[in-house]
Amino acid sequence: MSSFRNITLMLLMFALIVSGAFAGGQGEGGGEGDDVTMLEGAPAPFDGTERLTIAHVGYLLEGEFMQMYRAGAEAQTQLMDMDFITLGRQTDAQAQANFVEQAINQGVDGIVIQHGVPESLQTVAQRALDAGIPVVAFDVDLDNPEIPQIAQNDPQHGLNAITQIREDYDGEANIAYVYTPGVLPLDKRDSSIQEMVSETSGMEIVEQTGTLESPIAVKNADQAKAVLRANDSIDVYLAPYDEFAKGIQMALEELDMTDEVNIYSVDISTQDIELMTKEGSPWVMTSAVNPAAVGAASVRTVALLMAGEEVPNDVLVPTHIFTQEMLRENNITNMDELREAFPEFNQADVSTAPWIPMGAGEMF
Repeated sequence: MSSFRNITLMLLMFALIVSGAFAGGQGEGGGEGDDVTMLEGAPAPFDGTERLTIAHVGYLLEGEFMQMYRAGAEAQTQLMDMDFITLGRQTDAQAQANFVEQAINQGVDGIVIQHGVPESLQTVAQRALDAGIPVVAFDVDLDNPEIPQIAQNDPQHGLNAITQIREDYDGEANIAYVYTPGVLPLDKRDSSIQEMVSETSGMEIVEQTGTLESPIAVKNADQAKAVLRANDSIDVYLAPYDEFAKGIQMALEELDMTDEVNIYSVDISTQDIELMTKEGSPWVMTSAVNPAAVGAASVRTVALLMAGEEVPNDVLVPTHIFTQEMLRENNITNMDELREAFPEFNQADVSTAPWIPMGAGEMF
């Protein structure tokens, strides 16, 4: 457990440096820029007419994925010579709506909403639109044709994981499944998972648990230990969110069952890589996107709207599959090495324009 604490402390320090602080739910701005935002060859308002600010309003703040997502969003904002404000409180729907209202009152130029409860956000998001502030949403459907959705290809994520299980177990597996309904990306992953299970007679979901209560990994580990003690028929754990998978690995290690049950997941981070590649690890596969690339794409999408350009309703970032074997064969121990070994993972070529600077592939 001490290694988990050390990693968590380092990640918190990193988040405070690059992504702003979230203590008490209060957001802080990115860097201070020049008096105006000016990009070469760009349309208004990126042509030097004013200083532009993007607000990022979050609902899920925990975990390395979300920290890298925010880092990518902030880095893209800085590349575009804009200021960046982060606002959020972990899984607090009312606070998130209040923060959107705060962003409107501050007169920001664009808003990125990250996750959340649609019913709490729809009215205030429309208020932003009415005030002339473009809005995009990452992994939450606000049911508004004026608000594009940025997402990982979550149905494909779910399909990648369950297909790998079917292949590895020759279509015969008792699956324990970690799933919390009501979170859009998890719901989309679930649809593909349930369809594949229903089509494969030898596969069955024999147990289902899941919670987003903080700390997510610890709370899911507690649930998994109870399941594993009660049901000795489980072959595999399907945990389509890396914080879930961390909890399952903790449970299997505490119960000395890492050689009995394998883990299949979604998402990847340096901590995930360390857990997947450690000796005796049961975490054998994950479907992933570069979190920083998703954050950057979110900012580019709202920037296109700010410039009056057309954006599709759905902006999907493609998925990649990484197995434990792939990581070990390439001696990968962190995200930097992963991006170097698999350059196609670095950048999501969505929501681009000739006037929008990109990250040259090294991050997004």
